[in-house]
Amino acid sequence: MYKCIIVGVDGSKYAEAALDKAIEFAKIQESNLGIIFIYGTPEVYGRLPQIIPQVPKAVSSIIEPLLKKYEEKAKSAGVKDVKAKIVEVWGGEAAGLINYADKHNCKLLVIGTRGLTGLKRTLLGSVAEFVLKNSGCDVLAVRI
Repeated sequence: MYKCIIVGVDGSKYAEAALDKAIEFAKIQESNLGIIFIYGTPEVYGRLPQIIPQVPKAVSSIIEPLLKKYEEKAKSAGVKDVKAKIVEVWGGEAAGLINYADKHNCKLLVIGTRGLTGLKRTLLGSVAEFVLKNSGCDVLAVRI
């Protein structure tokens, strides 16, 4: 049973498909649901600064209403305990999702995937692939 489920969102149709699946699981399992947008900033010369990165107003003004909409969607679907938030991290989104799930002892991480293969995946990288290979909890990769 999953008491805590995390879903990573970024506003894409792939993330919204992952959100729908996370809502479905959270309802069935009566889990709490964390809807997370990771705002990652690059390391400085291979080191992590001691200060917490700040989300620019231009980003938060777009993402916060989106998170509110997602949170309301989950609540109206019957998920009782839902929290949506922006999480600031140094480094990439994939590591940020994994660290957030670990820190909050979540046992299921839900992510969307575009299903890229070959050169496109090599050039663009893959958050889903990194999470699948490195997460300490169960991962559900949702394709559309």
